[in-house]
Amino acid sequence: MSGWPGTPRAMLAARVAVSPDRPFLIGPDCCLTFAEFDAAKRRMAGAIAEIGVEPGQRVLIGMSNRPETVIVQQAVGQLGAVQVPLVPGLSADELVWQANHSGAGVLVADDPIAALLEPRLDECPHVRASLLAGQLARARTHTALDPAPLPDDPMAPWAILYTSGSTGRPKGVVLPAAAFASGGTGYAERFGVLAADNCMVPTPLGHAVGALNAQCVALHTGCSLTVVDRFSPRAFWDQVRTYGVTFLVLFPAQLNLLMELQEGAPQPGEHPLRMVFTHAWHERFRQRFGVELKLCWGMTETGAISAGSEPGYDGDGEDGYIGPPWPLAELAAFDEHGCRLPSGVAGEIRMRHPHVMLGYHDDPESTAAALVEGWVRSGDRGVVDARGHLVYLGRFKHLIKRSGENIGAEEVEAAIDPLPGVAESLVFGVPDPLRTEEVMAVVAAAPDARLDPATLTDAVAQRLARWKVPRYVLLVQGPLPRLPNGKLDRGSALDRYDPAAAWDRSASASARSAASRPQARGGSPSRSDSR
Repeated sequence: MSGWPGTPRAMLAARVAVSPDRPFLIGPDCCLTFAEFDAAKRRMAGAIAEIGVEPGQRVLIGMSNRPETVIVQQAVGQLGAVQVPLVPGLSADELVWQANHSGAGVLVADDPIAALLEPRLDECPHVRASLLAGQLARARTHTALDPAPLPDDPMAPWAILYTSGSTGRPKGVVLPAAAFASGGTGYAERFGVLAADNCMVPTPLGHAVGALNAQCVALHTGCSLTVVDRFSPRAFWDQVRTYGVTFLVLFPAQLNLLMELQEGAPQPGEHPLRMVFTHAWHERFRQRFGVELKLCWGMTETGAISAGSEPGYDGDGEDGYIGPPWPLAELAAFDEHGCRLPSGVAGEIRMRHPHVMLGYHDDPESTAAALVEGWVRSGDRGVVDARGHLVYLGRFKHLIKRSGENIGAEEVEAAIDPLPGVAESLVFGVPDPLRTEEVMAVVAAAPDARLDPATLTDAVAQRLARWKVPRYVLLVQGPLPRLPNGKLDRGSALDRYDPAAAWDRSASASARSAASRPQARGGSPSRSDSR
């Protein structure tokens, strides 16, 4: 778009040529211009190439949220390899599974992921070379590698991003290089990002927002990119002021957490933040902090190519209003038979665009189900009006959205069902005013078994990331409700089971923490900063 090259490698080269001295990558003890970043990237590319990375090869990147992660991601791209990010917070079992499923031959990782994976590399037969922790630090002074004259194919695989699906294990979304340019450029042009802006990334760099959108916005406009280790309500406004942050992507749950903040919260005009990209209109947030809201809807499968609110939108649309799609994209609603519905009729949202995912890695069946005649099936329910604008109405598929993380219900059930004393389980999302949804598990005990919710959730926490562990556990006797076809009746779960009647892991943890603390006057229990 707008004459810019269509791959990350070409976009970076063009941006360095145009504005080499503009500040690009910012973080604690780090401020690199585009030219300085390019030099650091070429040194890292030299170190990674030395361990045998070749064009087209898959490279696991297991790094925390810090500026160096962006350097590694772009270095892998310079080599023509395919990045496979591993998100911090996953359990060792989850990391091993993704390493094996991806078939990646090289691992680049720092702690905590390096510490979890290194002792288990014998379980990852594809991984034949690695660059870990201390080796990674020494790579900063490696001899720079000049970019190789590789074919600049916008449709070549560029990244595999793992995202929770509606069934079973996470799926590896294979994205073409052009998705990087299309997604981020769409955000920049729709929402009016300027070269003087500074985008903060407090969400994992292994997710689409950090890996695609934020980096491309900076390359497209010449604005800065600030990377912080995670989203923290208590640290947020200090970070905004310290780094001069002017925009970022936040999920509705994060807006809610910031609304809870009293101490240190600024008034309008007392901070540089001018706009937030989010998924639902939040008028109280806008008024309290004097920040513009820009609405968007998208998926990893669409390359984070989105629909978004038009310039000047002021929240006066109907509930769920999002807006028109990015250039080159088309939205439509379809019925359960796959027939396109007339405008204004609710159905499953589908999007098509030249640069959506190439498919799910090593999963042709799921790919065929999700990519139908060029359309990406979302599993979300909505209306597309006569103008082609989207109104989002909710989800069809069995995903739980907690603080911006997609959690597959079946994946959590697969962690619960094999535990001693469990006959079967039903996992679903329940509304939560802060997190959007929380995870609830209804667990049927085997005959004569005695289950303890705390023991059960501790066991699940050994197998899954902490944000996937159920907050609510309801123990029941007898079989769980099923549909005539034998499948679990998920549709009636919210009506049948009340989280108020369930054991609450959060309340239990708070009670244990309070019991272990010495008695003191004042104070209040702290709330977790992130997921």
